[in-house]
Amino acid sequence: MEEIKKRLDDFENRLKKIEDFLFSGQNKKEKIVSEDYKGLAGGVRFLIDKGFLNQPKSVNEILNELKKENYHYTLTGIASTLSETFTKSQKILNRIKEGKVYKYVVRK
Repeated sequence: MEEIKKRLDDFENRLKKIEDFLFSGQNKKEKIVSEDYKGLAGGVRFLIDKGFLNQPKSVNEILNELKKENYHYTLTGIASTLSETFTKSQKILNRIKEGKVYKYVVRK
């Protein structure tokens, strides 16, 4: 009987450690996530991670989605960041022409 009580106490201690780690880890993760998505490039990264750019999107569509997520930047700033940073430098996105409009999509 004493051995069973000891095992139960050990399990309770382990469970408490796991719960403490998980709950304190979530708070830390939220802070890290918000810092990872700072600025215009962070907003675009957020859209990429969210899967928004898995299908080709125009700059205007990206502008509107960024506004929904409370990133308020100019059309020219967004176009420049998409073209220079995410297409040419980091090679995360592809730029394709559909009709008269350029669209951006995640490289596979």
